[in-house]
Amino acid sequence: MTYLLIAFLAAAVAPLLIATWRTSLLGLAVQGLVMTAILAGRGRPDTAAGAVLLADLLLVRTLFVPRFLYGILLRQNAPRRSDVIPANLLSWTVAGALVLAAFRFADRACPEGGELEMHVAVAAAALLLSFLVLATQRRAFGLAVGALRLENAVALFELAGGHELPLPVQLGVTGVLILTVLTFGAFVRRLGAAPVDGSAPAPGRAP
Repeated sequence: MTYLLIAFLAAAVAPLLIATWRTSLLGLAVQGLVMTAILAGRGRPDTAAGAVLLADLLLVRTLFVPRFLYGILLRQNAPRRSDVIPANLLSWTVAGALVLAAFRFADRACPEGGELEMHVAVAAAALLLSFLVLATQRRAFGLAVGALRLENAVALFELAGGHELPLPVQLGVTGVLILTVLTFGAFVRRLGAAPVDGSAPAPGRAP
């Protein structure tokens, strides 16, 4: 499972360096696919809640979320470049420090080491990086991506526990995620590339 976790971490870090909206959506899709593979590696779901979780990870997070937002941005002819964090050395240094802090936390939280430590480290890194995105974004799409990255980080944490939620709770979690994505889509469709506070775009950026 280690190679899957490395792939998840790469999908969380790459969009911070390759600043295009397609890369951000591809990162979300890869994260969903990796979590699907982690769940599938435990065997075929033998409960209804497990089946709903599998559908959540594969159909909603891997397929629906990126494709839905992709369609909106494609219809808007959105500029190719879309920084999820400021494109400067300070931001990249902070991102690197957060990843190191996450691995340090996992080392303390899981002294027995092994795959659990790696799982917690990657989930914590994804969580901290999502907070960084949310803290530095002012555009609807960037905020949506940050929130969805946060959702995926929480889902990865839950997979580390190896237990299933009760069916009504799992249905509620999946339903809320779908409604959240639809809401984000409405904001992105309405605001486009404009900052959420309505101020003018930053100099040098496409309107």
